[in-house]
Amino acid sequence: MQIHRNYKYRLYPNKSQIDLLNHHFFSSNQAWNFMLDFKIKELKNQSSLDKKYRKYTNFKDLYENTKVDLKSRRIAYNSGVVQDKMRSLDSTFKLFYTKKSEGQGFPKFKTSKNIQQSFVIRNQATSWTSSHLKIFKSPIKWDFHRPIPDDAKFNGGVVKRESDGKYYVILNLTIDEEYQDLETGIECGLDLNVKNIAISSTDGISRFISLKDFSKSKYSSQFRKLQTQLSRRYLKKNFSKNTKRLQLKQNKIQRKIKNQKEDQFHKISNDLTNKFDRITIENLQINKMKESQKTHLNRLISDVSWNSLIQKLQYKSEMKNKIIREIDPAFTSQRCFKCGYISKNNRKSQSDFSCLNCKHTENADINASLNILWYDKWSLEQTTLISSRKSESLSIPA
Repeated sequence: MQIHRNYKYRLYPNKSQIDLLNHHFFSSNQAWNFMLDFKIKELKNQSSLDKKYRKYTNFKDLYENTKVDLKSRRIAYNSGVVQDKMRSLDSTFKLFYTKKSEGQGFPKFKTSKNIQQSFVIRNQATSWTSSHLKIFKSPIKWDFHRPIPDDAKFNGGVVKRESDGKYYVILNLTIDEEYQDLETGIECGLDLNVKNIAISSTDGISRFISLKDFSKSKYSSQFRKLQTQLSRRYLKKNFSKNTKRLQLKQNKIQRKIKNQKEDQFHKISNDLTNKFDRITIENLQINKMKESQKTHLNRLISDVSWNSLIQKLQYKSEMKNKIIREIDPAFTSQRCFKCGYISKNNRKSQSDFSCLNCKHTENADINASLNILWYDKWSLEQTTLISSRKSESLSIPA
């Protein structure tokens, strides 16, 4: 079976190569800004016309106009990088118009002053050995920690400068890979919380996976101290080299915290997809949840990074021939698993559930995970299969 995989490697460019990469960051940003400005002016000019008379520049002509603009300003560019910025802008506009109601913002101009930058690379500009990655004919040293299969097909990649100032490349590859035969016959429901994950499974076992509180780590303490120092400097409009040095130091610490979270979720998602053939989760609208919550809870929701865990569950389930199913989260925390009675008063506290109808008591998160696992017991609504390699049906308890 052919699978798309992303392989990420650290780059170690020398001074001249850093200048080369930084120039491509700059030229790609300039191309994006010209195209976005062009489209904004065009939208304003066309908005006063009736819809049937509106005519918009196609992206082929826009690409030609962009090349003329870059040449007139004597900005050297790679045509592949500019074309990818054009495609990216087109996708961003489409996303804005289709998901505006969900909070998707209008495309923004890019600045080369930000530490985080990126540009796309294609086949014709890229090749590699175990010691060097060749980008635009310049061989850059890299940490080739993960061998690439000989029959892998290179689809393109992204060169990035992260917030800590380090350079990376992400290669998108198509590889032939057999399913890992890890069938267990057990299915589970997950209730995601800010401090833990409640799991109930068809083998009759309910349990918790505790999430590490990174806000109490030494890195978080260092991050907060630097944040205080930087806030004072910014209030005084102090943008000296020392301020930039402190900002970079803070970014490096933030990166370490992020890596620790990613490592935790990799381990959890790997363990879950090894143990269970089907995993049912709630279809959480996380952005809307953050908007409706108080500031403290909003921060906790952001810190826990549920989206990162869900993404890892999705692609690992595909690799292992497992199913991830999303369901409507409505009433999973208010419904009694035993009798189905729904009331917000069933939940006496954050941790205690006591049914007003049948007097059943349970840990509130475990009760929710049971409702998620046996969702079909209470609803005949269509659910979403994200990864549907299997089609066994659940035997629903009475």
